Amino acid sequence: MKKSIRTTFFFFVVFALHAAVSAIPCHAQEPEPEQEPEPVQGPDWLIVLTPTGGWLNNETTFRFKVPQGASGEIEYEEHDATLADDGWGGGFTMMGFYKWVALTNVFFVFPEVNQSALIGNITYLSLTIPTPWFVEPYLGTGFVVVSTDTDYKSFKYTLRQDYSGRDAVGYADFTAISVDNRVIAPFPKVGLKLKIPVQHWYVTPFYSYMYEFVTTHARSPGGDVRVYFEGDKEAGQTPQLEVEVPSFDTVLNKEYGSHLLGADFFVDFHYFLQMRGKVYYNTNYDLWTVRLIGSMMLNEWFGISAYFEYSQKITVTNTYFLVGPAFVISPPGYFEEMKKKRKAKK
Repeated sequence: MKKSIRTTFFFFVVFALHAAVSAIPCHAQEPEPEQEPEPVQGPDWLIVLTPTGGWLNNETTFRFKVPQGASGEIEYEEHDATLADDGWGGGFTMMGFYKWVALTNVFFVFPEVNQSALIGNITYLSLTIPTPWFVEPYLGTGFVVVSTDTDYKSFKYTLRQDYSGRDAVGYADFTAISVDNRVIAPFPKVGLKLKIPVQHWYVTPFYSYMYEFVTTHARSPGGDVRVYFEGDKEAGQTPQLEVEVPSFDTVLNKEYGSHLLGADFFVDFHYFLQMRGKVYYNTNYDLWTVRLIGSMMLNEWFGISAYFEYSQKITVTNTYFLVGPAFVISPPGYFEEMKKKRKAKK
């Protein structure tokens, strides 16, 4: 596996940092005509804590070489195989902001997907530069660390292809294969936040560059590859080609650079119901990612959030669905003051 599950996993990030500012119906007297009610402002700071749990479907592509030709004249042809599996996992997200600066940290664990154990962490820092217009510059930088340990107790693979003009079947058999994958990926991001004059809606076109440093440690006691003409193995015939694969223990370092173009968007109903989304395209590898985050606030300190993602990576395609409670910490007395101001507007 050149690359295992990566973070496509900007996940759970930026979902409802302002979610606490929900619309709270109040019953109060009309303000006197000469009074001008104060506008309801957001808090200077806010923290959201979210434990999450859910499901991941993973399709991982392995690239390998298959022997071709007669004994003594063997050449190797590159092939690939895709293994699909799903599993359950969870994590914890901490998000907070102070005025125009936001910090997000996401920790996640999937203990068994494609016979792999995945653990990772994403940290993201962003800055929105306020302006008196509907356009605001947006800057950000993030850092991803993901570790994936894969352990196949018995790895078998069958490939059908043409061999010397006849239909043939190749059988690869390894007693065990272990692959440890480490990914470190910084990703700066720049964009423009465009405010839409409906509730608190906005769209943010952006550009991001993702650099990934991947270390892969692969090891196996070895195995063998046998090629039979169609039907020969069932008939007890000897293989046309038999190659013993010796034991190996190798470390491979690989670097990837990707240009990403996309957009974030946010729509809501008085912050009570929200939908955040992200769509971006990897121009280097012709890959797409779509993320949707929906949340519903039940009161000023508690809500529920759901996360969906479909992401195509170089060697992995992932589909996520996660859900969890959102706990909000805000400045003392902020919500009481907000209620008073909303009553004054009635």
